[in-house]
Amino acid sequence: MSRKELEKIYFKALNKVKAKTIIRDNVSIKDNILRIVDENIDLNKIKNLYIFSVGKAGSSMAKECEEILKEKIKDGLAISTSKGKLKCIKHFKSTHPLVSRKSMKAGNILFDEVSKLDKDDYFIFLLSGGASAMIEKPIEGLSLDDFSKISKALLSSGIDIKALNSVRKSISQIKGGKLADKIKAKGSVLVLSDVIGDDLNTIGSAPMNNGKFKHYIIGNNKIALKEAKKYINKKVDKVKIITTSLDKNSPNASSYISKIIKEYDKKYESFCLLFGGETTTIVEANGKGGRNQELALRLLIDNEFNKNISILCSGSDGIDGNSDANGAFIDFEVFEKIKTLNLNANEYLKNCDSNSFFKKLSYDFVTGITGTNVMDFIIVLKEKNNG
Repeated sequence: MSRKELEKIYFKALNKVKAKTIIRDNVSIKDNILRIVDENIDLNKIKNLYIFSVGKAGSSMAKECEEILKEKIKDGLAISTSKGKLKCIKHFKSTHPLVSRKSMKAGNILFDEVSKLDKDDYFIFLLSGGASAMIEKPIEGLSLDDFSKISKALLSSGIDIKALNSVRKSISQIKGGKLADKIKAKGSVLVLSDVIGDDLNTIGSAPMNNGKFKHYIIGNNKIALKEAKKYINKKVDKVKIITTSLDKNSPNASSYISKIIKEYDKKYESFCLLFGGETTTIVEANGKGGRNQELALRLLIDNEFNKNISILCSGSDGIDGNSDANGAFIDFEVFEKIKTLNLNANEYLKNCDSNSFFKKLSYDFVTGITGTNVMDFIIVLKEKNNG
């Protein structure tokens, strides 16, 4: 298996949408003129500049803004799941994927901080995936216990993120543009998209999307996969980004991907197929795993691929479901290893235990928290037969 090449393709995609790249590509300052994407802000005409950042990339995006803007920043708040201090922006460590007391504390602090801004101030709000769980202020009369029960039921139901966030908005005082309603200042929202179609009503449950503030998508799955394509293009006969909006349940996604692999396998001696998006899975047992490892397991069960084909199914955030892995590999050799270890793939699938399966084979893909999130990558590589 060409694990090293699959990893190189993956990290080319990932690094293109990491905080350092996306912030430095879109935020700069010269002669007291702040450039935000295609907008120029004269800092001489504003009172104070604030930075707010929420999501899985909350800390890293805020840190990059500090590096660029330095003493120009008056104050701000970053909320993420990582540890560490920032230079001039306050940092609060919250939780994900479930709303907790920390999430509620973070929500209250952010609520108070943005409410303090004056009409002559300016802010940059950095929004990334995971914000929905990290900041919360439930509607009056709804307890944390009730809120948590609703959230847990939604997360294990298999519904897509749009439906999930729709319910979240209805029981929140922050989501659906309600946080933005509290702000008197002018500002811009820079978005790292983790949803299909970059829907601003869905990303982070849209805390700032009330029609008042301009939103810019500065990182997404498409930007990432274009970078991956650029890297692998000269190494194979054909590279194709099949989709950046894969939105199917796990069984249908496996059938769809398998069909396309077989079509390309007949036509090309070597190729790389890139899929982006998010599959859905229904949790019906107590095993360890997530949607990427389950998809890899289904692809393995559904196919016995050409010996030169290898696959990586992985998230971009570093965590797949309730496991410590980000995804899993598949190749031709894995079938012999399964026989040697006497593993029953269907049993592991039935028990929602894809992580245990791939870990036993040493085919799990572990990256740790990546500091970004643009949904998932499925990378299919067929290398030329050198034999």
